[in-house]
Amino acid sequence: MMDAQLQADKARREAALRAARERGLDADQPAPRRPPSRASSGKWRRNPYVHARVLLRETALPLHDIVDITGLDIYKVVEMKLKMREEAAAART
Repeated sequence: MMDAQLQADKARREAALRAARERGLDADQPAPRRPPSRASSGKWRRNPYVHARVLLRETALPLHDIVDITGLDIYKVVEMKLKMREEAAAART
């Protein structure tokens, strides 16, 4: 009983290996490597000024949190916030 099951498993494995080699998969060759995507490479970063504007416009985060996220100083973030208020007031009139 065990020998028959063992032979069947070996035959199934060999058939699977043959099918894989026919599809182009081979254990002797390493899998082709894809270049890392832009997002996962760590080199791409958002412009901190643009990021701060988006955070000011779209979130209710405190200014200190935006400073921590973007790396800008508090004075630049407050300046952006005030200028955005002026732009919004000018657009309403």
